Amino acid sequence: MTKRIEDVKTAQNELGDLVNTTESLTVIPQMQEMSNKQVPLFPLATCNFLQNGNRKSAFQPYRQSATCTPLTNLQRGNTQAETPSILPTDINIHTLAGCGEITEEDVSNERDLNVLDKDGYTPLHWASSFGQYNAVQLLLQNGADINKLGPNEETALHMAANGGHHEVIRLLISYGVHVNHVDHMLNTALLYAAKGNHPHSCNELLVGGADLSMSNINDETAFTIALKNNCNLAQSVIQKHILPKFDL
Repeated sequence: MTKRIEDVKTAQNELGDLVNTTESLTVIPQMQEMSNKQVPLFPLATCNFLQNGNRKSAFQPYRQSATCTPLTNLQRGNTQAETPSILPTDINIHTLAGCGEITEEDVSNERDLNVLDKDGYTPLHWASSFGQYNAVQLLLQNGADINKLGPNEETALHMAANGGHHEVIRLLISYGVHVNHVDHMLNTALLYAAKGNHPHSCNELLVGGADLSMSNINDETAFTIALKNNCNLAQSVIQKHILPKFDL
């Protein structure tokens, strides 16, 4: 139990920092006056956050670095040399789902599996964001709403695509997630996967019915996003799905 509490606290601190650094940006009325400017594709981070290269958002596309963090240590099965003590009341279903520690007992004791945390995310959002396959499966098997929207109209599929968790993506698709659902900036999960240069995730989404022609409010498709950001792996996968459409 002590190890489980320590692991949960580690993941809770990590995700808490990530969520606290993000805030939702809405489309401002003056957009028509900004015809020569583009609205940020993934507006889930503040300017201060973007200027800080050492911090990463769980909900914004990024490339993994080699730097060890509490989360990567947890995923590798390592433990921190020192972990602050916490009270059992600090454990909740969201952090349990995020670190893959959720059990059948936790699920049966929770009256609402779609309960929102203070930022508007469900346990399924958390589990999908961190690629916790077993936690996602357990939540879905017990009736979690697969298409429940987050604060920016994102689903668990957006979270999984953003992190490049292709096995979770495949699982969500098999349970009937809306593959082409758009967030408040009209980004699909495929756009997130392309921006993050996640080729396996792009492939799973395309095989699962993702629409390559869909574009966001900047009129950018998954292919143009991959091209613009030098995401060569994602670009290669997308091209393989585009070329057969031109075969005579």
